[in-house]
Amino acid sequence: MTRFPPLRLLHASILLTFALIPVWYRLPRVPPLLPDLYVSRFLILLPMLLTIAGWLALGLPGLADLRCDAARRTWALALLLLALWGFASQGWAYQRIQHPEAAATAALQFGIAALFAVVVACAGPPRRAIIAVLVVSLTWNSLVGGIQVAAQGSIGLSALGEFPLSIDQTGISVVQAGALRWLRPYGLLPHPNMLAGVLVLGLMGAGAWILSARRRVWITATLLASGGLWALGLTFSRAAWGGLVVGLLATLPFLWRGRWIRRRHLLTAALLLLTAGLFFLHYRPFLLARAGVNQESIEQRSISDRRVFTEFALRAIGENPLLGVGIGNFPWKASFYLMSLPYDLQGDNVHNIYLSAWAELGVIGLALYGVALLAGLFAAARHLRAQPDRSGGMLLGGVVALLALGLLDHYPYTLIQFQVALWGLLAAAAGEGVGGKGCEEEAVSGPQFTDNDQAPIPSS
Repeated sequence: MTRFPPLRLLHASILLTFALIPVWYRLPRVPPLLPDLYVSRFLILLPMLLTIAGWLALGLPGLADLRCDAARRTWALALLLLALWGFASQGWAYQRIQHPEAAATAALQFGIAALFAVVVACAGPPRRAIIAVLVVSLTWNSLVGGIQVAAQGSIGLSALGEFPLSIDQTGISVVQAGALRWLRPYGLLPHPNMLAGVLVLGLMGAGAWILSARRRVWITATLLASGGLWALGLTFSRAAWGGLVVGLLATLPFLWRGRWIRRRHLLTAALLLLTAGLFFLHYRPFLLARAGVNQESIEQRSISDRRVFTEFALRAIGENPLLGVGIGNFPWKASFYLMSLPYDLQGDNVHNIYLSAWAELGVIGLALYGVALLAGLFAAARHLRAQPDRSGGMLLGGVVALLALGLLDHYPYTLIQFQVALWGLLAAAAGEGVGGKGCEEEAVSGPQFTDNDQAPIPSS
């Protein structure tokens, strides 16, 4: 970092982008030089564009290191080719005549997210800084979500993009057990499931702090994680709960290798289990309803709707398996299918990121999507095996959590905020970028402990 002072502004814009992941705020008008598309007014787009422009102005720092790393090079190439394939799909998109903006905005947002991720891979900030942003995000969103639940409505943050919320509002997301209705928190996002995804990433970030050798950091992170876990429970997002478990399991090999786990972490585990137990006792009727025990109509409708769109995705894939219906066009194709069916539904995305990629971009797009994911995961795992790093391990766990919850939700594929989260955090987990160890040193065998924590001697 000290060798590259001009990168500080670049790092600041990257961190600001990560900080804006849980913010849906859209500008009153389209900024100059940007096309008049839906994505162009998102606040998060501005630091992303600043990041890309700054990287270009600085002469593409870190690109040479990325090019000489086979796994990261494959990841970047597949990701950029996927973005180009998305742009190309505008030529055969289902609504290319009537609504060309559907494919245009989806292609533009993914293209920008892909370029942003490449910049993070080449010249990203220290991973501990990204972790700090995730922990701050966890704290803020836990408070906002908790207050929304307590108020059972919005809390006056409309200036920051909060949606109007009321327990009696039509179309609002609630859980219901018999006559009891309970508002799920939205944060500053348009759906509780998205807030849940943000909280999962924040909890993974808090996990890195929990593993710190500094006692105050451990205590602070344990308390924040306890509050964040309660807030995650309030979202009643089953996909996010499962994603968190899978993400934590994915971190265990790297944490064990780094020997950061100490006896005092049993206290952390006990407090988190106590938090989960108290939540279960307090919200047991709603949890049983979400589990389908009471056959609540809201829950049955949620499950049936997802099945319908899964069937539509498979139908669209069968009709055009090679090219797909075009990026951003599946909801329109679903609307077409619904015209001949007696369902009270509107076109929507299929709640599975892999089916989404296949239905919209065909088998070619799905292959590029898979190669980009697998190459990135391999690069991150290899890097963390050579250089155990608690921050990198938790970032990788967050990525795995998003991929797991993507089996039951679509936003890691469809929304720019979570495209940034998925690909940006994967880029950060896979390497240090400028100022890192470089390709030659990356190949050195044996663990090299980083993150200012040498392998500690287990203690209480």
